[in-house]
Amino acid sequence: MPFGPIQIFAFGFPDTAGFEGRIAAELIKASDAGTIRIIDALAVVADGDEVEILRVSDLDDEQRTELGMEMGALIGLGMAGLEGMLAGAEAGAEAVESGGLGVVEAIGEEFIDELPDGAAALLLIIEHAWAVPLREAVVDAGGVLIGNQWIGAQDLVELGLALGIAAEVEAERQAEAND
Repeated sequence: MPFGPIQIFAFGFPDTAGFEGRIAAELIKASDAGTIRIIDALAVVADGDEVEILRVSDLDDEQRTELGMEMGALIGLGMAGLEGMLAGAEAGAEAVESGGLGVVEAIGEEFIDELPDGAAALLLIIEHAWAVPLREAVVDAGGVLIGNQWIGAQDLVELGLALGIAAEVEAERQAEAND
C-alpha cells in the first residue's frame, strides 16, 4: 500500500463552547474526497475528574497493520540497513497488534494528564493521500525530494515582521547616507 506524507497536528481548546461539529465535518469531507486519510484522530475533553475520549481512523485492521509494517521497515532501514528493515517491519506489525502505532497513545496520554478542567484537545494524524500519485510521477521521472517545508500563517506573520524590520533598517541606512 503506497502511502503519502504523514502529518501530525495537535490542537488545544480552552473550552468546548465553540464546538459545533464543523471540525468533524471538514475532516469527513476531506477524507471522503480522498484528499486525506485519517490515520488516527484522538479527541479529549476534560470535565472535572471525568475525561471523555473519542478516537477515529479511516484505516481498517489490515491497512493499519500494513502501514505499521511499512513505517517500521523504513525506520529500521534507516537504523540498521536491510536487517533493520526486516526487524522494523516486524516491530511495526507487533505495535499495531498491541493497539496502535504508538504515536497517538504516547501523545494522547500527555494530553490527558495535562488538560485543564473544561478544556479539550485534538490529536490528528493524517496522510496526504492526494500526494501519492504526485510522488509516483516524480519518482517515475527520476526525481527525488530535496526539500520539504510547511508554511503556516504564523510563519508568514514572522516573515512580514522580519521584512518590516529589514525595510526600516534599510530606510535608516539610506537616510544616513543622504545626510
